[in-house]
Amino acid sequence: MTHDAPGVRTLLRNLDFRSRDIVTRTLGVLGCRNLLCLDHGHDAEHHLRTEMVDLLVVDADLGMEEACDLVRGMRRRICADNAFAVTVMLTSATQPEVTAHLLECGADMVLAKPVDPVLVAGRITALTRLRRGFVVAGDYFGPDRRTRGKRPAAPSVPRIPVPNPLREMSISSMTREELRERIRISWVALDERWVDHRAA
Repeated sequence: MTHDAPGVRTLLRNLDFRSRDIVTRTLGVLGCRNLLCLDHGHDAEHHLRTEMVDLLVVDADLGMEEACDLVRGMRRRICADNAFAVTVMLTSATQPEVTAHLLECGADMVLAKPVDPVLVAGRITALTRLRRGFVVAGDYFGPDRRTRGKRPAAPSVPRIPVPNPLREMSISSMTREELRERIRISWVALDERWVDHRAA
């Protein structure tokens, strides 16, 4: 993100005071100043439904399943205007199975607490530059987790390119309406894949 990027809309949910301070300051340095901090799940759902959120940061420590349900609902466009908001989950749990569980809801990335501002900046910058395509596989609907060379590509599970709101609203010249149209096109492609998958 650049310092003249006021268009990025960020929603922070349930962050503890220290994490909120670090994430807010770090995003501010990156140029993201349109931030909304919420503590309640229903409030977050309301804002996801009524506004086109570009970046969602969720702390899972105060209710992991509720946090996962929020992200899953956003991805399936049950409670969101934009199913493709870049999503970062925070947790103080270090077990690999917890990280895997958080990623399974459709998050782009999981960061360990206490959060490190340098790491936050690096990861957000990386997500701005490059975002994985999405897949529909089983009950999973989100970024492709397959790693080249480590897991064979499944021809029946194609990777579908999706918009990257962080990049489009910060370093590209795309308008909000153009992004909305790209989101619509990508959603139609993924929704068709979802319907076909459920019918199979």
